[in-house]
Amino acid sequence: MTKTMMIAALAFTLAPMLYAGGTLTGQDCPSFSATKFINPPADGKTSFDDCKGEVILVKLWGVKCGPCLKSMPEVQALWNKFEGKGLHVFMCERQGHNAEQIQQIYNSKGLTFPQVLEGNMGGFPGVGTIPYAYVIGVDGKVVFEGHSGYGAAIETEIEKIKYLGLGKNDVAPGLEKAAAAFSAKDYAGARDEATKAKEKSGDNEAVVADADYIIARVDEVIARLQKRVEDTKAARRYHETVAALEELSGKEFKGMEVADKAKEDLKELKKDKDVKNELKAWDALAKTVEANEKARSDDAKKANLEGFIKKYEGTAAAGDAQQMLGAIGSENGRDG
Repeated sequence: MTKTMMIAALAFTLAPMLYAGGTLTGQDCPSFSATKFINPPADGKTSFDDCKGEVILVKLWGVKCGPCLKSMPEVQALWNKFEGKGLHVFMCERQGHNAEQIQQIYNSKGLTFPQVLEGNMGGFPGVGTIPYAYVIGVDGKVVFEGHSGYGAAIETEIEKIKYLGLGKNDVAPGLEKAAAAFSAKDYAGARDEATKAKEKSGDNEAVVADADYIIARVDEVIARLQKRVEDTKAARRYHETVAALEELSGKEFKGMEVADKAKEDLKELKKDKDVKNELKAWDALAKTVEANEKARSDDAKKANLEGFIKKYEGTAAAGDAQQMLGAIGSENGRDG
């Protein structure tokens, strides 16, 4: 498949016709999921099911859309304010530009919110021209759609979140402590409190159902982190593996068997010579990126990356650096 065909196929996956029309306001959020990002969500939540009970912004934009680019600072400001506080952002480029061209925009504007590169986001057709935004509220319904004005809707919905991350704002009496513990990321405490409530009120169907729900949510968090460990190991992105294992072995899961295992796994991982070399490369790449942020010319940035690639040839970090090198100056050669 040619590069042009690949871009067209991706655009088709992410967007049916932008002018298909039909309002979604007041309706249940279309099911969606994303599998590849620029700036992947740090919490690992990449689908509607993951984000239920919180606030979602899906925004359609284009690399060569002037109003879209002018609206980026507003999205960044919302992300700066509400990242980790209940807001999930799924940006979708709808003009069929490739990842390098999108990355160039993100780099030039210092954007840190997630951009979907691959996934099933076709349930958001847009109405009229881009930029176009959808806001999904805590009840799972589309509470806003339009070209501008979504910030106020996001702020209103954020205020409604009672138990951050839980996916529901109401629990049966006796489970408030468990829900609050989950919201505070005390996952071990949440599981313990839910188990106690279930044992105490085993004949109360509502309590049992919500206790099982909280326990399942804790298990989902664990499973998501374990998958991140597996995926990042396979990609030799060991700096991300270490971060995931440190989270699993931290205070959030203190006293749980999974925390003890993660601690041992982390200890063994850091003993591996190849892993040490990769971690050294990732640290060096971070410093190279920092230097490039201060560099005054593309030539200087290229020289920094080329020097890094030569020194750390064969590492996964060098592969990332090669992609960054290819993205430099691509804006001038961008096609329509």
